[in-house]
Amino acid sequence: MIITKLLGLTTFITKSKKAKIAVLGIEIAVLAYALYQQKSEEKNKRLKS
Repeated sequence: MIITKLLGLTTFITKSKKAKIAVLGIEIAVLAYALYQQKSEEKNKRLKS
């Protein structure tokens, strides 16, 4: 994922653990949202059938 590449870039630029944790937190939030959207779409497909 793009955010994983950003984590590598963040590691290269700074050794800050807080920055790494922030990037990981954003990545987890994006993945959680994508899973939620996928489940919503599947649920809508079942209801339409």
